[in-house]
Amino acid sequence: MEELKRLGIFGGTFNPVHMGHLIVAENVRDRLSLDMVLFVPAHIPPHKSVDVAPARDRLEMVRLAVKDNPLFAVSDIELRRQEKSYTVDTLWEIKSQTNADLFFILGSEAFLQIHTWRAPEQLFTLSNFIVMERPGRVVGVGDFEDYLRELEKKLPYFYYRGMEKLEDISIFTVESEKAEAKIYLVSVINIGISSTMIRRFLREGRSIKYLVPKEVETYIKEKGLYRG
Repeated sequence: MEELKRLGIFGGTFNPVHMGHLIVAENVRDRLSLDMVLFVPAHIPPHKSVDVAPARDRLEMVRLAVKDNPLFAVSDIELRRQEKSYTVDTLWEIKSQTNADLFFILGSEAFLQIHTWRAPEQLFTLSNFIVMERPGRVVGVGDFEDYLRELEKKLPYFYYRGMEKLEDISIFTVESEKAEAKIYLVSVINIGISSTMIRRFLREGRSIKYLVPKEVETYIKEKGLYRG
């Protein structure tokens, strides 16, 4: 990772990883000119606790899903901790291993809860953020700005500095603990696939063909995942 200039960090449960994850990751990588997207499966997600496959299985499924794309990679950084996964810890560790600018990728629903995360004010000193908006879940520039102004009241040494447009991407500049970060609000296509839907299909004995990469489908069947 030492030679990279712009590294995307795509964290999540990936329970399981599916085609939607890959499509939006590639879309964001292309539009934001990222050199690579690093998928980071969570060991024990702090905000989720039910129906989660073993961490090693989720990691292996992501490895299978990204192995044919040289611009995608996967990290076991959170699995090695053997404890709940907190984004701030992950970003600190990745930052210590690379000189690249970091771009943390997440959905708008997750970003709008960032004030509840561990050490949220530190997050903006470590990484930029790419916030994905999906059709039907559009926040809008005005509401997004309102949230950033609310963060000014909730987080110490956090300041919203303004917004600019680059084609169809809204770019918000913030400052936290004297470090500047960019937040990119990006509309992505709605794939209509979710991990919840895939788990339900598997419980019901329905096909998940074309919803996940073929090797992931085979792995799920061989391991008997999500059948209970």
